[in-house]
Amino acid sequence: MTLLDAKTTLTDAHAVLHPKELVEEDTLLADAAAPAANVRSRSYAGLVWRRFRRNPLGLIGLALVALLILTALFADFLSPYAPNARNADAIYLPPQDLNFRAEDGFHIIPFTHPITFDLDPNTFQLVPTVDTATRCQPAFLGKGWSYSFFGLSFERHLLAAPEGCSFHVLGTDRDGRDMLSRLLVGSRLTLLMAALVVTISVTVGTLVGILSGYLGGRGDEWIQRVVEFVLALPELPLYFALVVVIPRNTDALVVFFGLGLILSALRWAQLAREVRGKTLLVSRLDYIAAAEAIGASTPRILLKHILPNVLGHVIVSTTLMIPTIVLLESFLSFLGVGVRPPLVSWGMLLNAASDLQTLGSYPWVLVPIGAILVAVLGFNMLGDALRDAIDPYST
Repeated sequence: MTLLDAKTTLTDAHAVLHPKELVEEDTLLADAAAPAANVRSRSYAGLVWRRFRRNPLGLIGLALVALLILTALFADFLSPYAPNARNADAIYLPPQDLNFRAEDGFHIIPFTHPITFDLDPNTFQLVPTVDTATRCQPAFLGKGWSYSFFGLSFERHLLAAPEGCSFHVLGTDRDGRDMLSRLLVGSRLTLLMAALVVTISVTVGTLVGILSGYLGGRGDEWIQRVVEFVLALPELPLYFALVVVIPRNTDALVVFFGLGLILSALRWAQLAREVRGKTLLVSRLDYIAAAEAIGASTPRILLKHILPNVLGHVIVSTTLMIPTIVLLESFLSFLGVGVRPPLVSWGMLLNAASDLQTLGSYPWVLVPIGAILVAVLGFNMLGDALRDAIDPYST
């Protein structure tokens, strides 16, 4: 027997003794030889979404942010009363309980019972009394106060306030205005302020940071001196100086946009410093040198090659900057520096709680704090989850 015949015999014996192993080996070889067209590849956005959806806190934050945005868009439709409608008979009315069950059965649409006040002869305080015999039930998709949405006029509301009966789930303020309606409409202005400031700050900070990191040399030095000057400005004294600079008779809308521009002028520098550091790393990569070698222009290199590499950090910084602006606007409006009437924001609603006597007697004026906490927690959880999903080295 020749050596070739012996090897053939051993191979046949091995095939008889270990058929399963050979079949698996053949399968692996066939899979490796499969054409590349049958292999599905995930995009960068798909990989980020797969990592993001594994974070339960991130999904909760995304749901809260989506709920806030939808509430701000359809605030007029969700409000049972006009936000500035005053009612002298419902001044500082406490929150009314929502009821679904009555003597005639269960009701899908909730209702409340009116509250009346009686003077206590001993303490001389007003004691609320609930009239359980009267039912105040709003009309589902009923007609109420008129509002405009994208230039069109509407009168339908999710729950239209009942005629001649109070429906104040979160109580009323010192002028008898419904707190729930003012809270819903105020979300629009607070989130709009955050969107305005973040849009301007992120745009300016990203462009300045990319340009500074890519140019280098004396251009980078001059730009960074300007950034350091802005970072060194004391914010709180500047905010208080607005009380003196802006006249009291200035239009409320002008004050709103003026405050947004001032906040934007003080917020872009920190992001510019962070984006510059990212750009310094990216600009040393080989493909940037290749783009320069073939004659690509500076704007094309900045926008097509460097910006996509720093965009992940910019997105995370944006989601984390929004709750900071929400808190800052609420703080300034609480002090009377920010939004002015007839505009409504969460901070301006909290301005009514600046008096300790009012706060002790009517604690429901602190309801906007709950909305601010929901907004801050939602955006923070969303920003943290995005940071973990975008960073490929996170665990």
